[in-house]
Amino acid sequence: MNYSIHFVFLIVCSKCIAVNINRIVVPALVELGTESVILDCDYNTGEVPGPGLVIKWFFNGSTGLVYQWIPPLQPQVIGLLKGKVDMSFKISDEPLQAYRAIRIINPGTHLSGNYTCVVSTFIAEDSQTRSMLVYSPGKSFHFDQEKKYVFLVTLKCVAEYLYPRPVLTILSKGKPLERAITDMRMDSWGMYTVETTALIHDDDVTSPWEEFVCVLNLPLANYTTNRTTVYYPGLMPTHSASIEVKKPMEHQANSSTLRLECTLLVTLFLSIYFTL
Repeated sequence: MNYSIHFVFLIVCSKCIAVNINRIVVPALVELGTESVILDCDYNTGEVPGPGLVIKWFFNGSTGLVYQWIPPLQPQVIGLLKGKVDMSFKISDEPLQAYRAIRIINPGTHLSGNYTCVVSTFIAEDSQTRSMLVYSPGKSFHFDQEKKYVFLVTLKCVAEYLYPRPVLTILSKGKPLERAITDMRMDSWGMYTVETTALIHDDDVTSPWEEFVCVLNLPLANYTTNRTTVYYPGLMPTHSASIEVKKPMEHQANSSTLRLECTLLVTLFLSIYFTL
């Protein structure tokens, strides 16, 4: 009978001092350039807080400890988040809740990943995980046309400084151009630059004009935007091509000037010769 009473007592006590995470708040999507984000871990420690309370945040697994708070000590920032956390930030005035959350300053794309909050005492432990993606919609995005030949136009769509991996598509009448070519590059910071080009023949345009659409998509960020350009078949080559055409004419003009100068010199010499 004594063992039964002891067992019931342990169950009641464990409920009094249990650790439970009510909710974890981690923004799923954060645009690059955002001033700050807050990761919160709302928990309770039962009626009687158990000894040895520790709050930890991990990045991408149990080996990526980035934040630790052992009340009543000051929190510690470790590893990836070092220098990126507002150490004066408090989410609550309660002594056992004050520094459960972390305020990250100017989050970069390298902070994209899974964040796990672990709350533990000497007796119990609880954890929850959420993911955060810091995305970049790019610094520039433009869609141009260049015509070097009478019946052909090149459509060029370029977007720079993107994250995560983008998809760039040129549409004609709502359908992707099958002959479009895409070139994608990634810099040392993990940012993408993508360029898609397509060559269009005037015979492919069956109306007086056609609107082409370039669609930029970041699938993981659920982000989409576009640019349009209108092409009129039959137009003459663009100005850049005209400059190339004029170069031989300029050379010819320079040659004519030389011949004229030579003729004047010969005439002057003969005039002086016959005078003598």
